[in-house]
Amino acid sequence: MTNQLFPISYWVGPSPQRERYAEIAEAGFTVAAVTGADQSEILRILEWCHEFGLKALVVDRRIRSDMTEKVDWEAAVDAVVAAYGGHAALWGYFVTDEPHLREFDGLGQIVRAFGERDPSHQAYINLFPNYASPDQLGTVSYAAHVRAYMDTVRPELLSYDNYSLLETGDRPHYFTNLEIIRREALRAGVPFMNIILSTPHFNYRDPSPEDMRWQVYTSLAYGAQALAYFTYKTPDIENYRNGPLDAYENRTPKWDVIRRLNLELRALAPHLLGLRSTGVWHWPDVPAGTAAETGCLCGQGVVAAIEGGSYLVGEFTDDEGLPWVMVVNLDRQHSSFARVTLRTAHRTVEEVSRGSGELRPVARDQGVPATGGYADGVVTAFWLAPGDGRLMRLSD
Repeated sequence: MTNQLFPISYWVGPSPQRERYAEIAEAGFTVAAVTGADQSEILRILEWCHEFGLKALVVDRRIRSDMTEKVDWEAAVDAVVAAYGGHAALWGYFVTDEPHLREFDGLGQIVRAFGERDPSHQAYINLFPNYASPDQLGTVSYAAHVRAYMDTVRPELLSYDNYSLLETGDRPHYFTNLEIIRREALRAGVPFMNIILSTPHFNYRDPSPEDMRWQVYTSLAYGAQALAYFTYKTPDIENYRNGPLDAYENRTPKWDVIRRLNLELRALAPHLLGLRSTGVWHWPDVPAGTAAETGCLCGQGVVAAIEGGSYLVGEFTDDEGLPWVMVVNLDRQHSSFARVTLRTAHRTVEEVSRGSGELRPVARDQGVPATGGYADGVVTAFWLAPGDGRLMRLSD
């Protein structure tokens, strides 16, 4: 386990009032997106964040993706670091959203400038999803875009967004996006963040609680170590509607949905942050556009077979070399009864309680506590709600 921060954040925050930041903390977030009319207002909000145990991603208008075009651009970095860098609530500095390839050289300079002056805090940038056009990306392929970004900008966190939930059905290649991001994050040795849909807008549908859960747990199974929601407050523009807070900052039923998910994330986080993703498997169907081996439990990992429905299996190792497994029910309509068989025998199989965060024995058979070993290789048969996941540790 680790005491590091698992960033849980959002886009589009509430009005700058103290009670709103108490509410953000109550909703289980760990990082608040902080904007203000000026530096003094941002500093006031940082005080509220500190009071309520939140970290803050500061959005200061002096930091822009094109700032390196000015001769004295580093003076703005100096001023922003001097203003916020010593504050106990600071998590990072917002730089830009969804940059084009032509911006990468300048962004690399900005990231390095912040790293030299304040290495303890993020210079945060978020990338396009894989359905962005080549004109938006500046590259022929999305994979080339992400590779160029990582090699040129060298961020400490790889962040991207993907809103796959359309009114007409699911957008294809959601898992392809996760696969590319996971691969590049592992190659660079940095964590990644997925920004998921919480507020319907344009032709994106209103996510059900099961859709929300599915987005969270599929991201975790691929190795995400940070998450954010788009949005928290509902913007009063276009056809935005039904966010966790409405346009008048009243809680909606979705506020309770994200609070439950955030509290689960916070219980899982001390374990997840100490893990390294070693494999991802889909069963029985391989999603279009993903590597063929992601649909085959064919020898590399600890899970030999899984039965009972449609599943995503994420495999991990911890610092002691122990294997961990996350099993996700990909069905968002029906619960499933999963039966997982291990490739090698393990005497102890424990799951992480999403209430307490503690490890507890996994039931060997339905409703029966695990009291003995697992020499036959069968871990257990257990129920998973629609879109839900379970994190387990295996040991001898």
